[in-house]
Amino acid sequence: MAEVKNLTVRYGKNAVLKDFSAEFPEGSVTAISGRSGCGKTTLLSAVSGLLRPAHGTLSGFGTCSVLFQEDRLLPFLTAVKNLTVTTGCTETEAKNALMQVGFDMEDIEKTASALSGGMARRVAIVRAILAESDTLILDEPFKGLDDKTRGEVLRFVNANRRGRTTLVVTHDPRDAGDLNADRFINM
Repeated sequence: MAEVKNLTVRYGKNAVLKDFSAEFPEGSVTAISGRSGCGKTTLLSAVSGLLRPAHGTLSGFGTCSVLFQEDRLLPFLTAVKNLTVTTGCTETEAKNALMQVGFDMEDIEKTASALSGGMARRVAIVRAILAESDTLILDEPFKGLDDKTRGEVLRFVNANRRGRTTLVVTHDPRDAGDLNADRFINM
């Protein structure tokens, strides 16, 4: 069981999260929503160890694989190299994964800086899924994807989540159902 207990995160004097608590059963999918600015991304950053809380405890998350709101790809590397360098997967595994989310052979060899926004998003999603981790963190995972591509990516995510505890921040109510969320937190 992963747990956040009495978590407070501040930016200067402003508490973005104050005394937030939640439990995340092992292997569960938790959809997290709420108005903009309520602390959803801050919660994910604290869980992943990128932000230090002012108060409270986090336990049981282990290693985290993170899909940020921004794609954060290495612009000078190809889509395949962005996966092999960051996840340790083979080129064959990277190509196979990219093909599952709608890439063709020509696009696979493009540098990240030459990819469209939707293609870059798919590379970032595949990277998060292929990375070895105990916890999978997805922040607005399907933003910018058309319905057909979203469907391909959803199939890939659901088939490759590997039972990891998953936290998904979303503004789209479809995401909770499509990712088979066990729980829903409205912040």
